[in-house]
Amino acid sequence: MSEDTNTKLNELTALVRQLMLEREPQLNEEDPFVTSRIPVTEFSVYTELSEALPSIEEDFFRTPLSEEDRKTALYTCPKTSLMNY
Repeated sequence: MSEDTNTKLNELTALVRQLMLEREPQLNEEDPFVTSRIPVTEFSVYTELSEALPSIEEDFFRTPLSEEDRKTALYTCPKTSLMNY
């Protein structure tokens, strides 16, 4: 091969290596005290379900009890009733 061909081949090889490095995800040193989490997923309600239960569009995870009723229900059950001493 001629000198010119070798030069062009080396240049193209260097460019391909550079492109491959840019394409690969860069692994940065991560802080061992930082934990990554999965992204939050938003769900949408089926229209049929929304029509059947209109209250589903509201706060779905709220408790149906008032704050006072919730505290009463929680604190009337003894915590140690199932423990064997």
